[in-house]
Amino acid sequence: MGEPAKAETWVRALERIFKSLVCNDEEKMIYVTHQLTGSADFWWDTKLKTMPQDRVDGMTWEDFKAEVYDKYIPKSYRKAKAAEFYNLTQGRLSVTEYDRALCDMTRYAPEQTYTDEKLADKFRGGLRPEIRMALAVRGKLTYAEALALALDVEAVMPNERSTENTTLALPPPRPNHDKRRWDESRTHYDNKQYRPAPNRPPYGGGQTSFNQRSDPRARPPQCNVCAKYHFGECRAPNPTRCFNCGGNGHFSRECPSRNVGTGSRQNNQGFR
Repeated sequence: MGEPAKAETWVRALERIFKSLVCNDEEKMIYVTHQLTGSADFWWDTKLKTMPQDRVDGMTWEDFKAEVYDKYIPKSYRKAKAAEFYNLTQGRLSVTEYDRALCDMTRYAPEQTYTDEKLADKFRGGLRPEIRMALAVRGKLTYAEALALALDVEAVMPNERSTENTTLALPPPRPNHDKRRWDESRTHYDNKQYRPAPNRPPYGGGQTSFNQRSDPRARPPQCNVCAKYHFGECRAPNPTRCFNCGGNGHFSRECPSRNVGTGSRQNNQGFR
């Protein structure tokens, strides 16, 4: 009986029994003391020892119930429940759920529920606007009439809660991983295919390093003078310059280096 809600349920169950048995206060106290168990039994036994004997002898059911409320249903709990009742509205509850919640808390606000008219006004004031407007045109209604009409209005309204709960949320579109992989691989291939050779000289000749000539990706530029593709300085403007050795005053067919012995020629051929 340590929880307020359980304590309230226990007290109400005893009151129904007393009402059906038509017991007096002495009989009620005899019966209720046999219903206490566990920590509640120890609590009441200690309470009897600390009370004046005349109060123990004159204990009534209402006195006992007040002691139980002070112990297990404190004023702070009842005050919080009263505030919850005052602020209670239908919100996203169904009419049936709202009616049940309202009735469960009427005992915490007796000043607003001691007449049917007050209870009906509280019920109507907390309904959702579209249902409350439908009841407003009917004038004064009893609580039972207001509840029945609110249920009828709710029955013809779209079931928003059901729609929200059953609508399947589509997953977000997945990115096209295959297309992204294709784009990335193509970009990598294009960058590799058109990457310029390192240390590549500008078109028009110039000195060329051995690394450029041996690099398979290096392509000879087109010469601006002879329109041919070659590395290095163009020799076409000097007609008397040898293409074989680079010397002046003779052509390549007359180059003295062509007369070098067979061993040199074989070495040159082997270098190719």
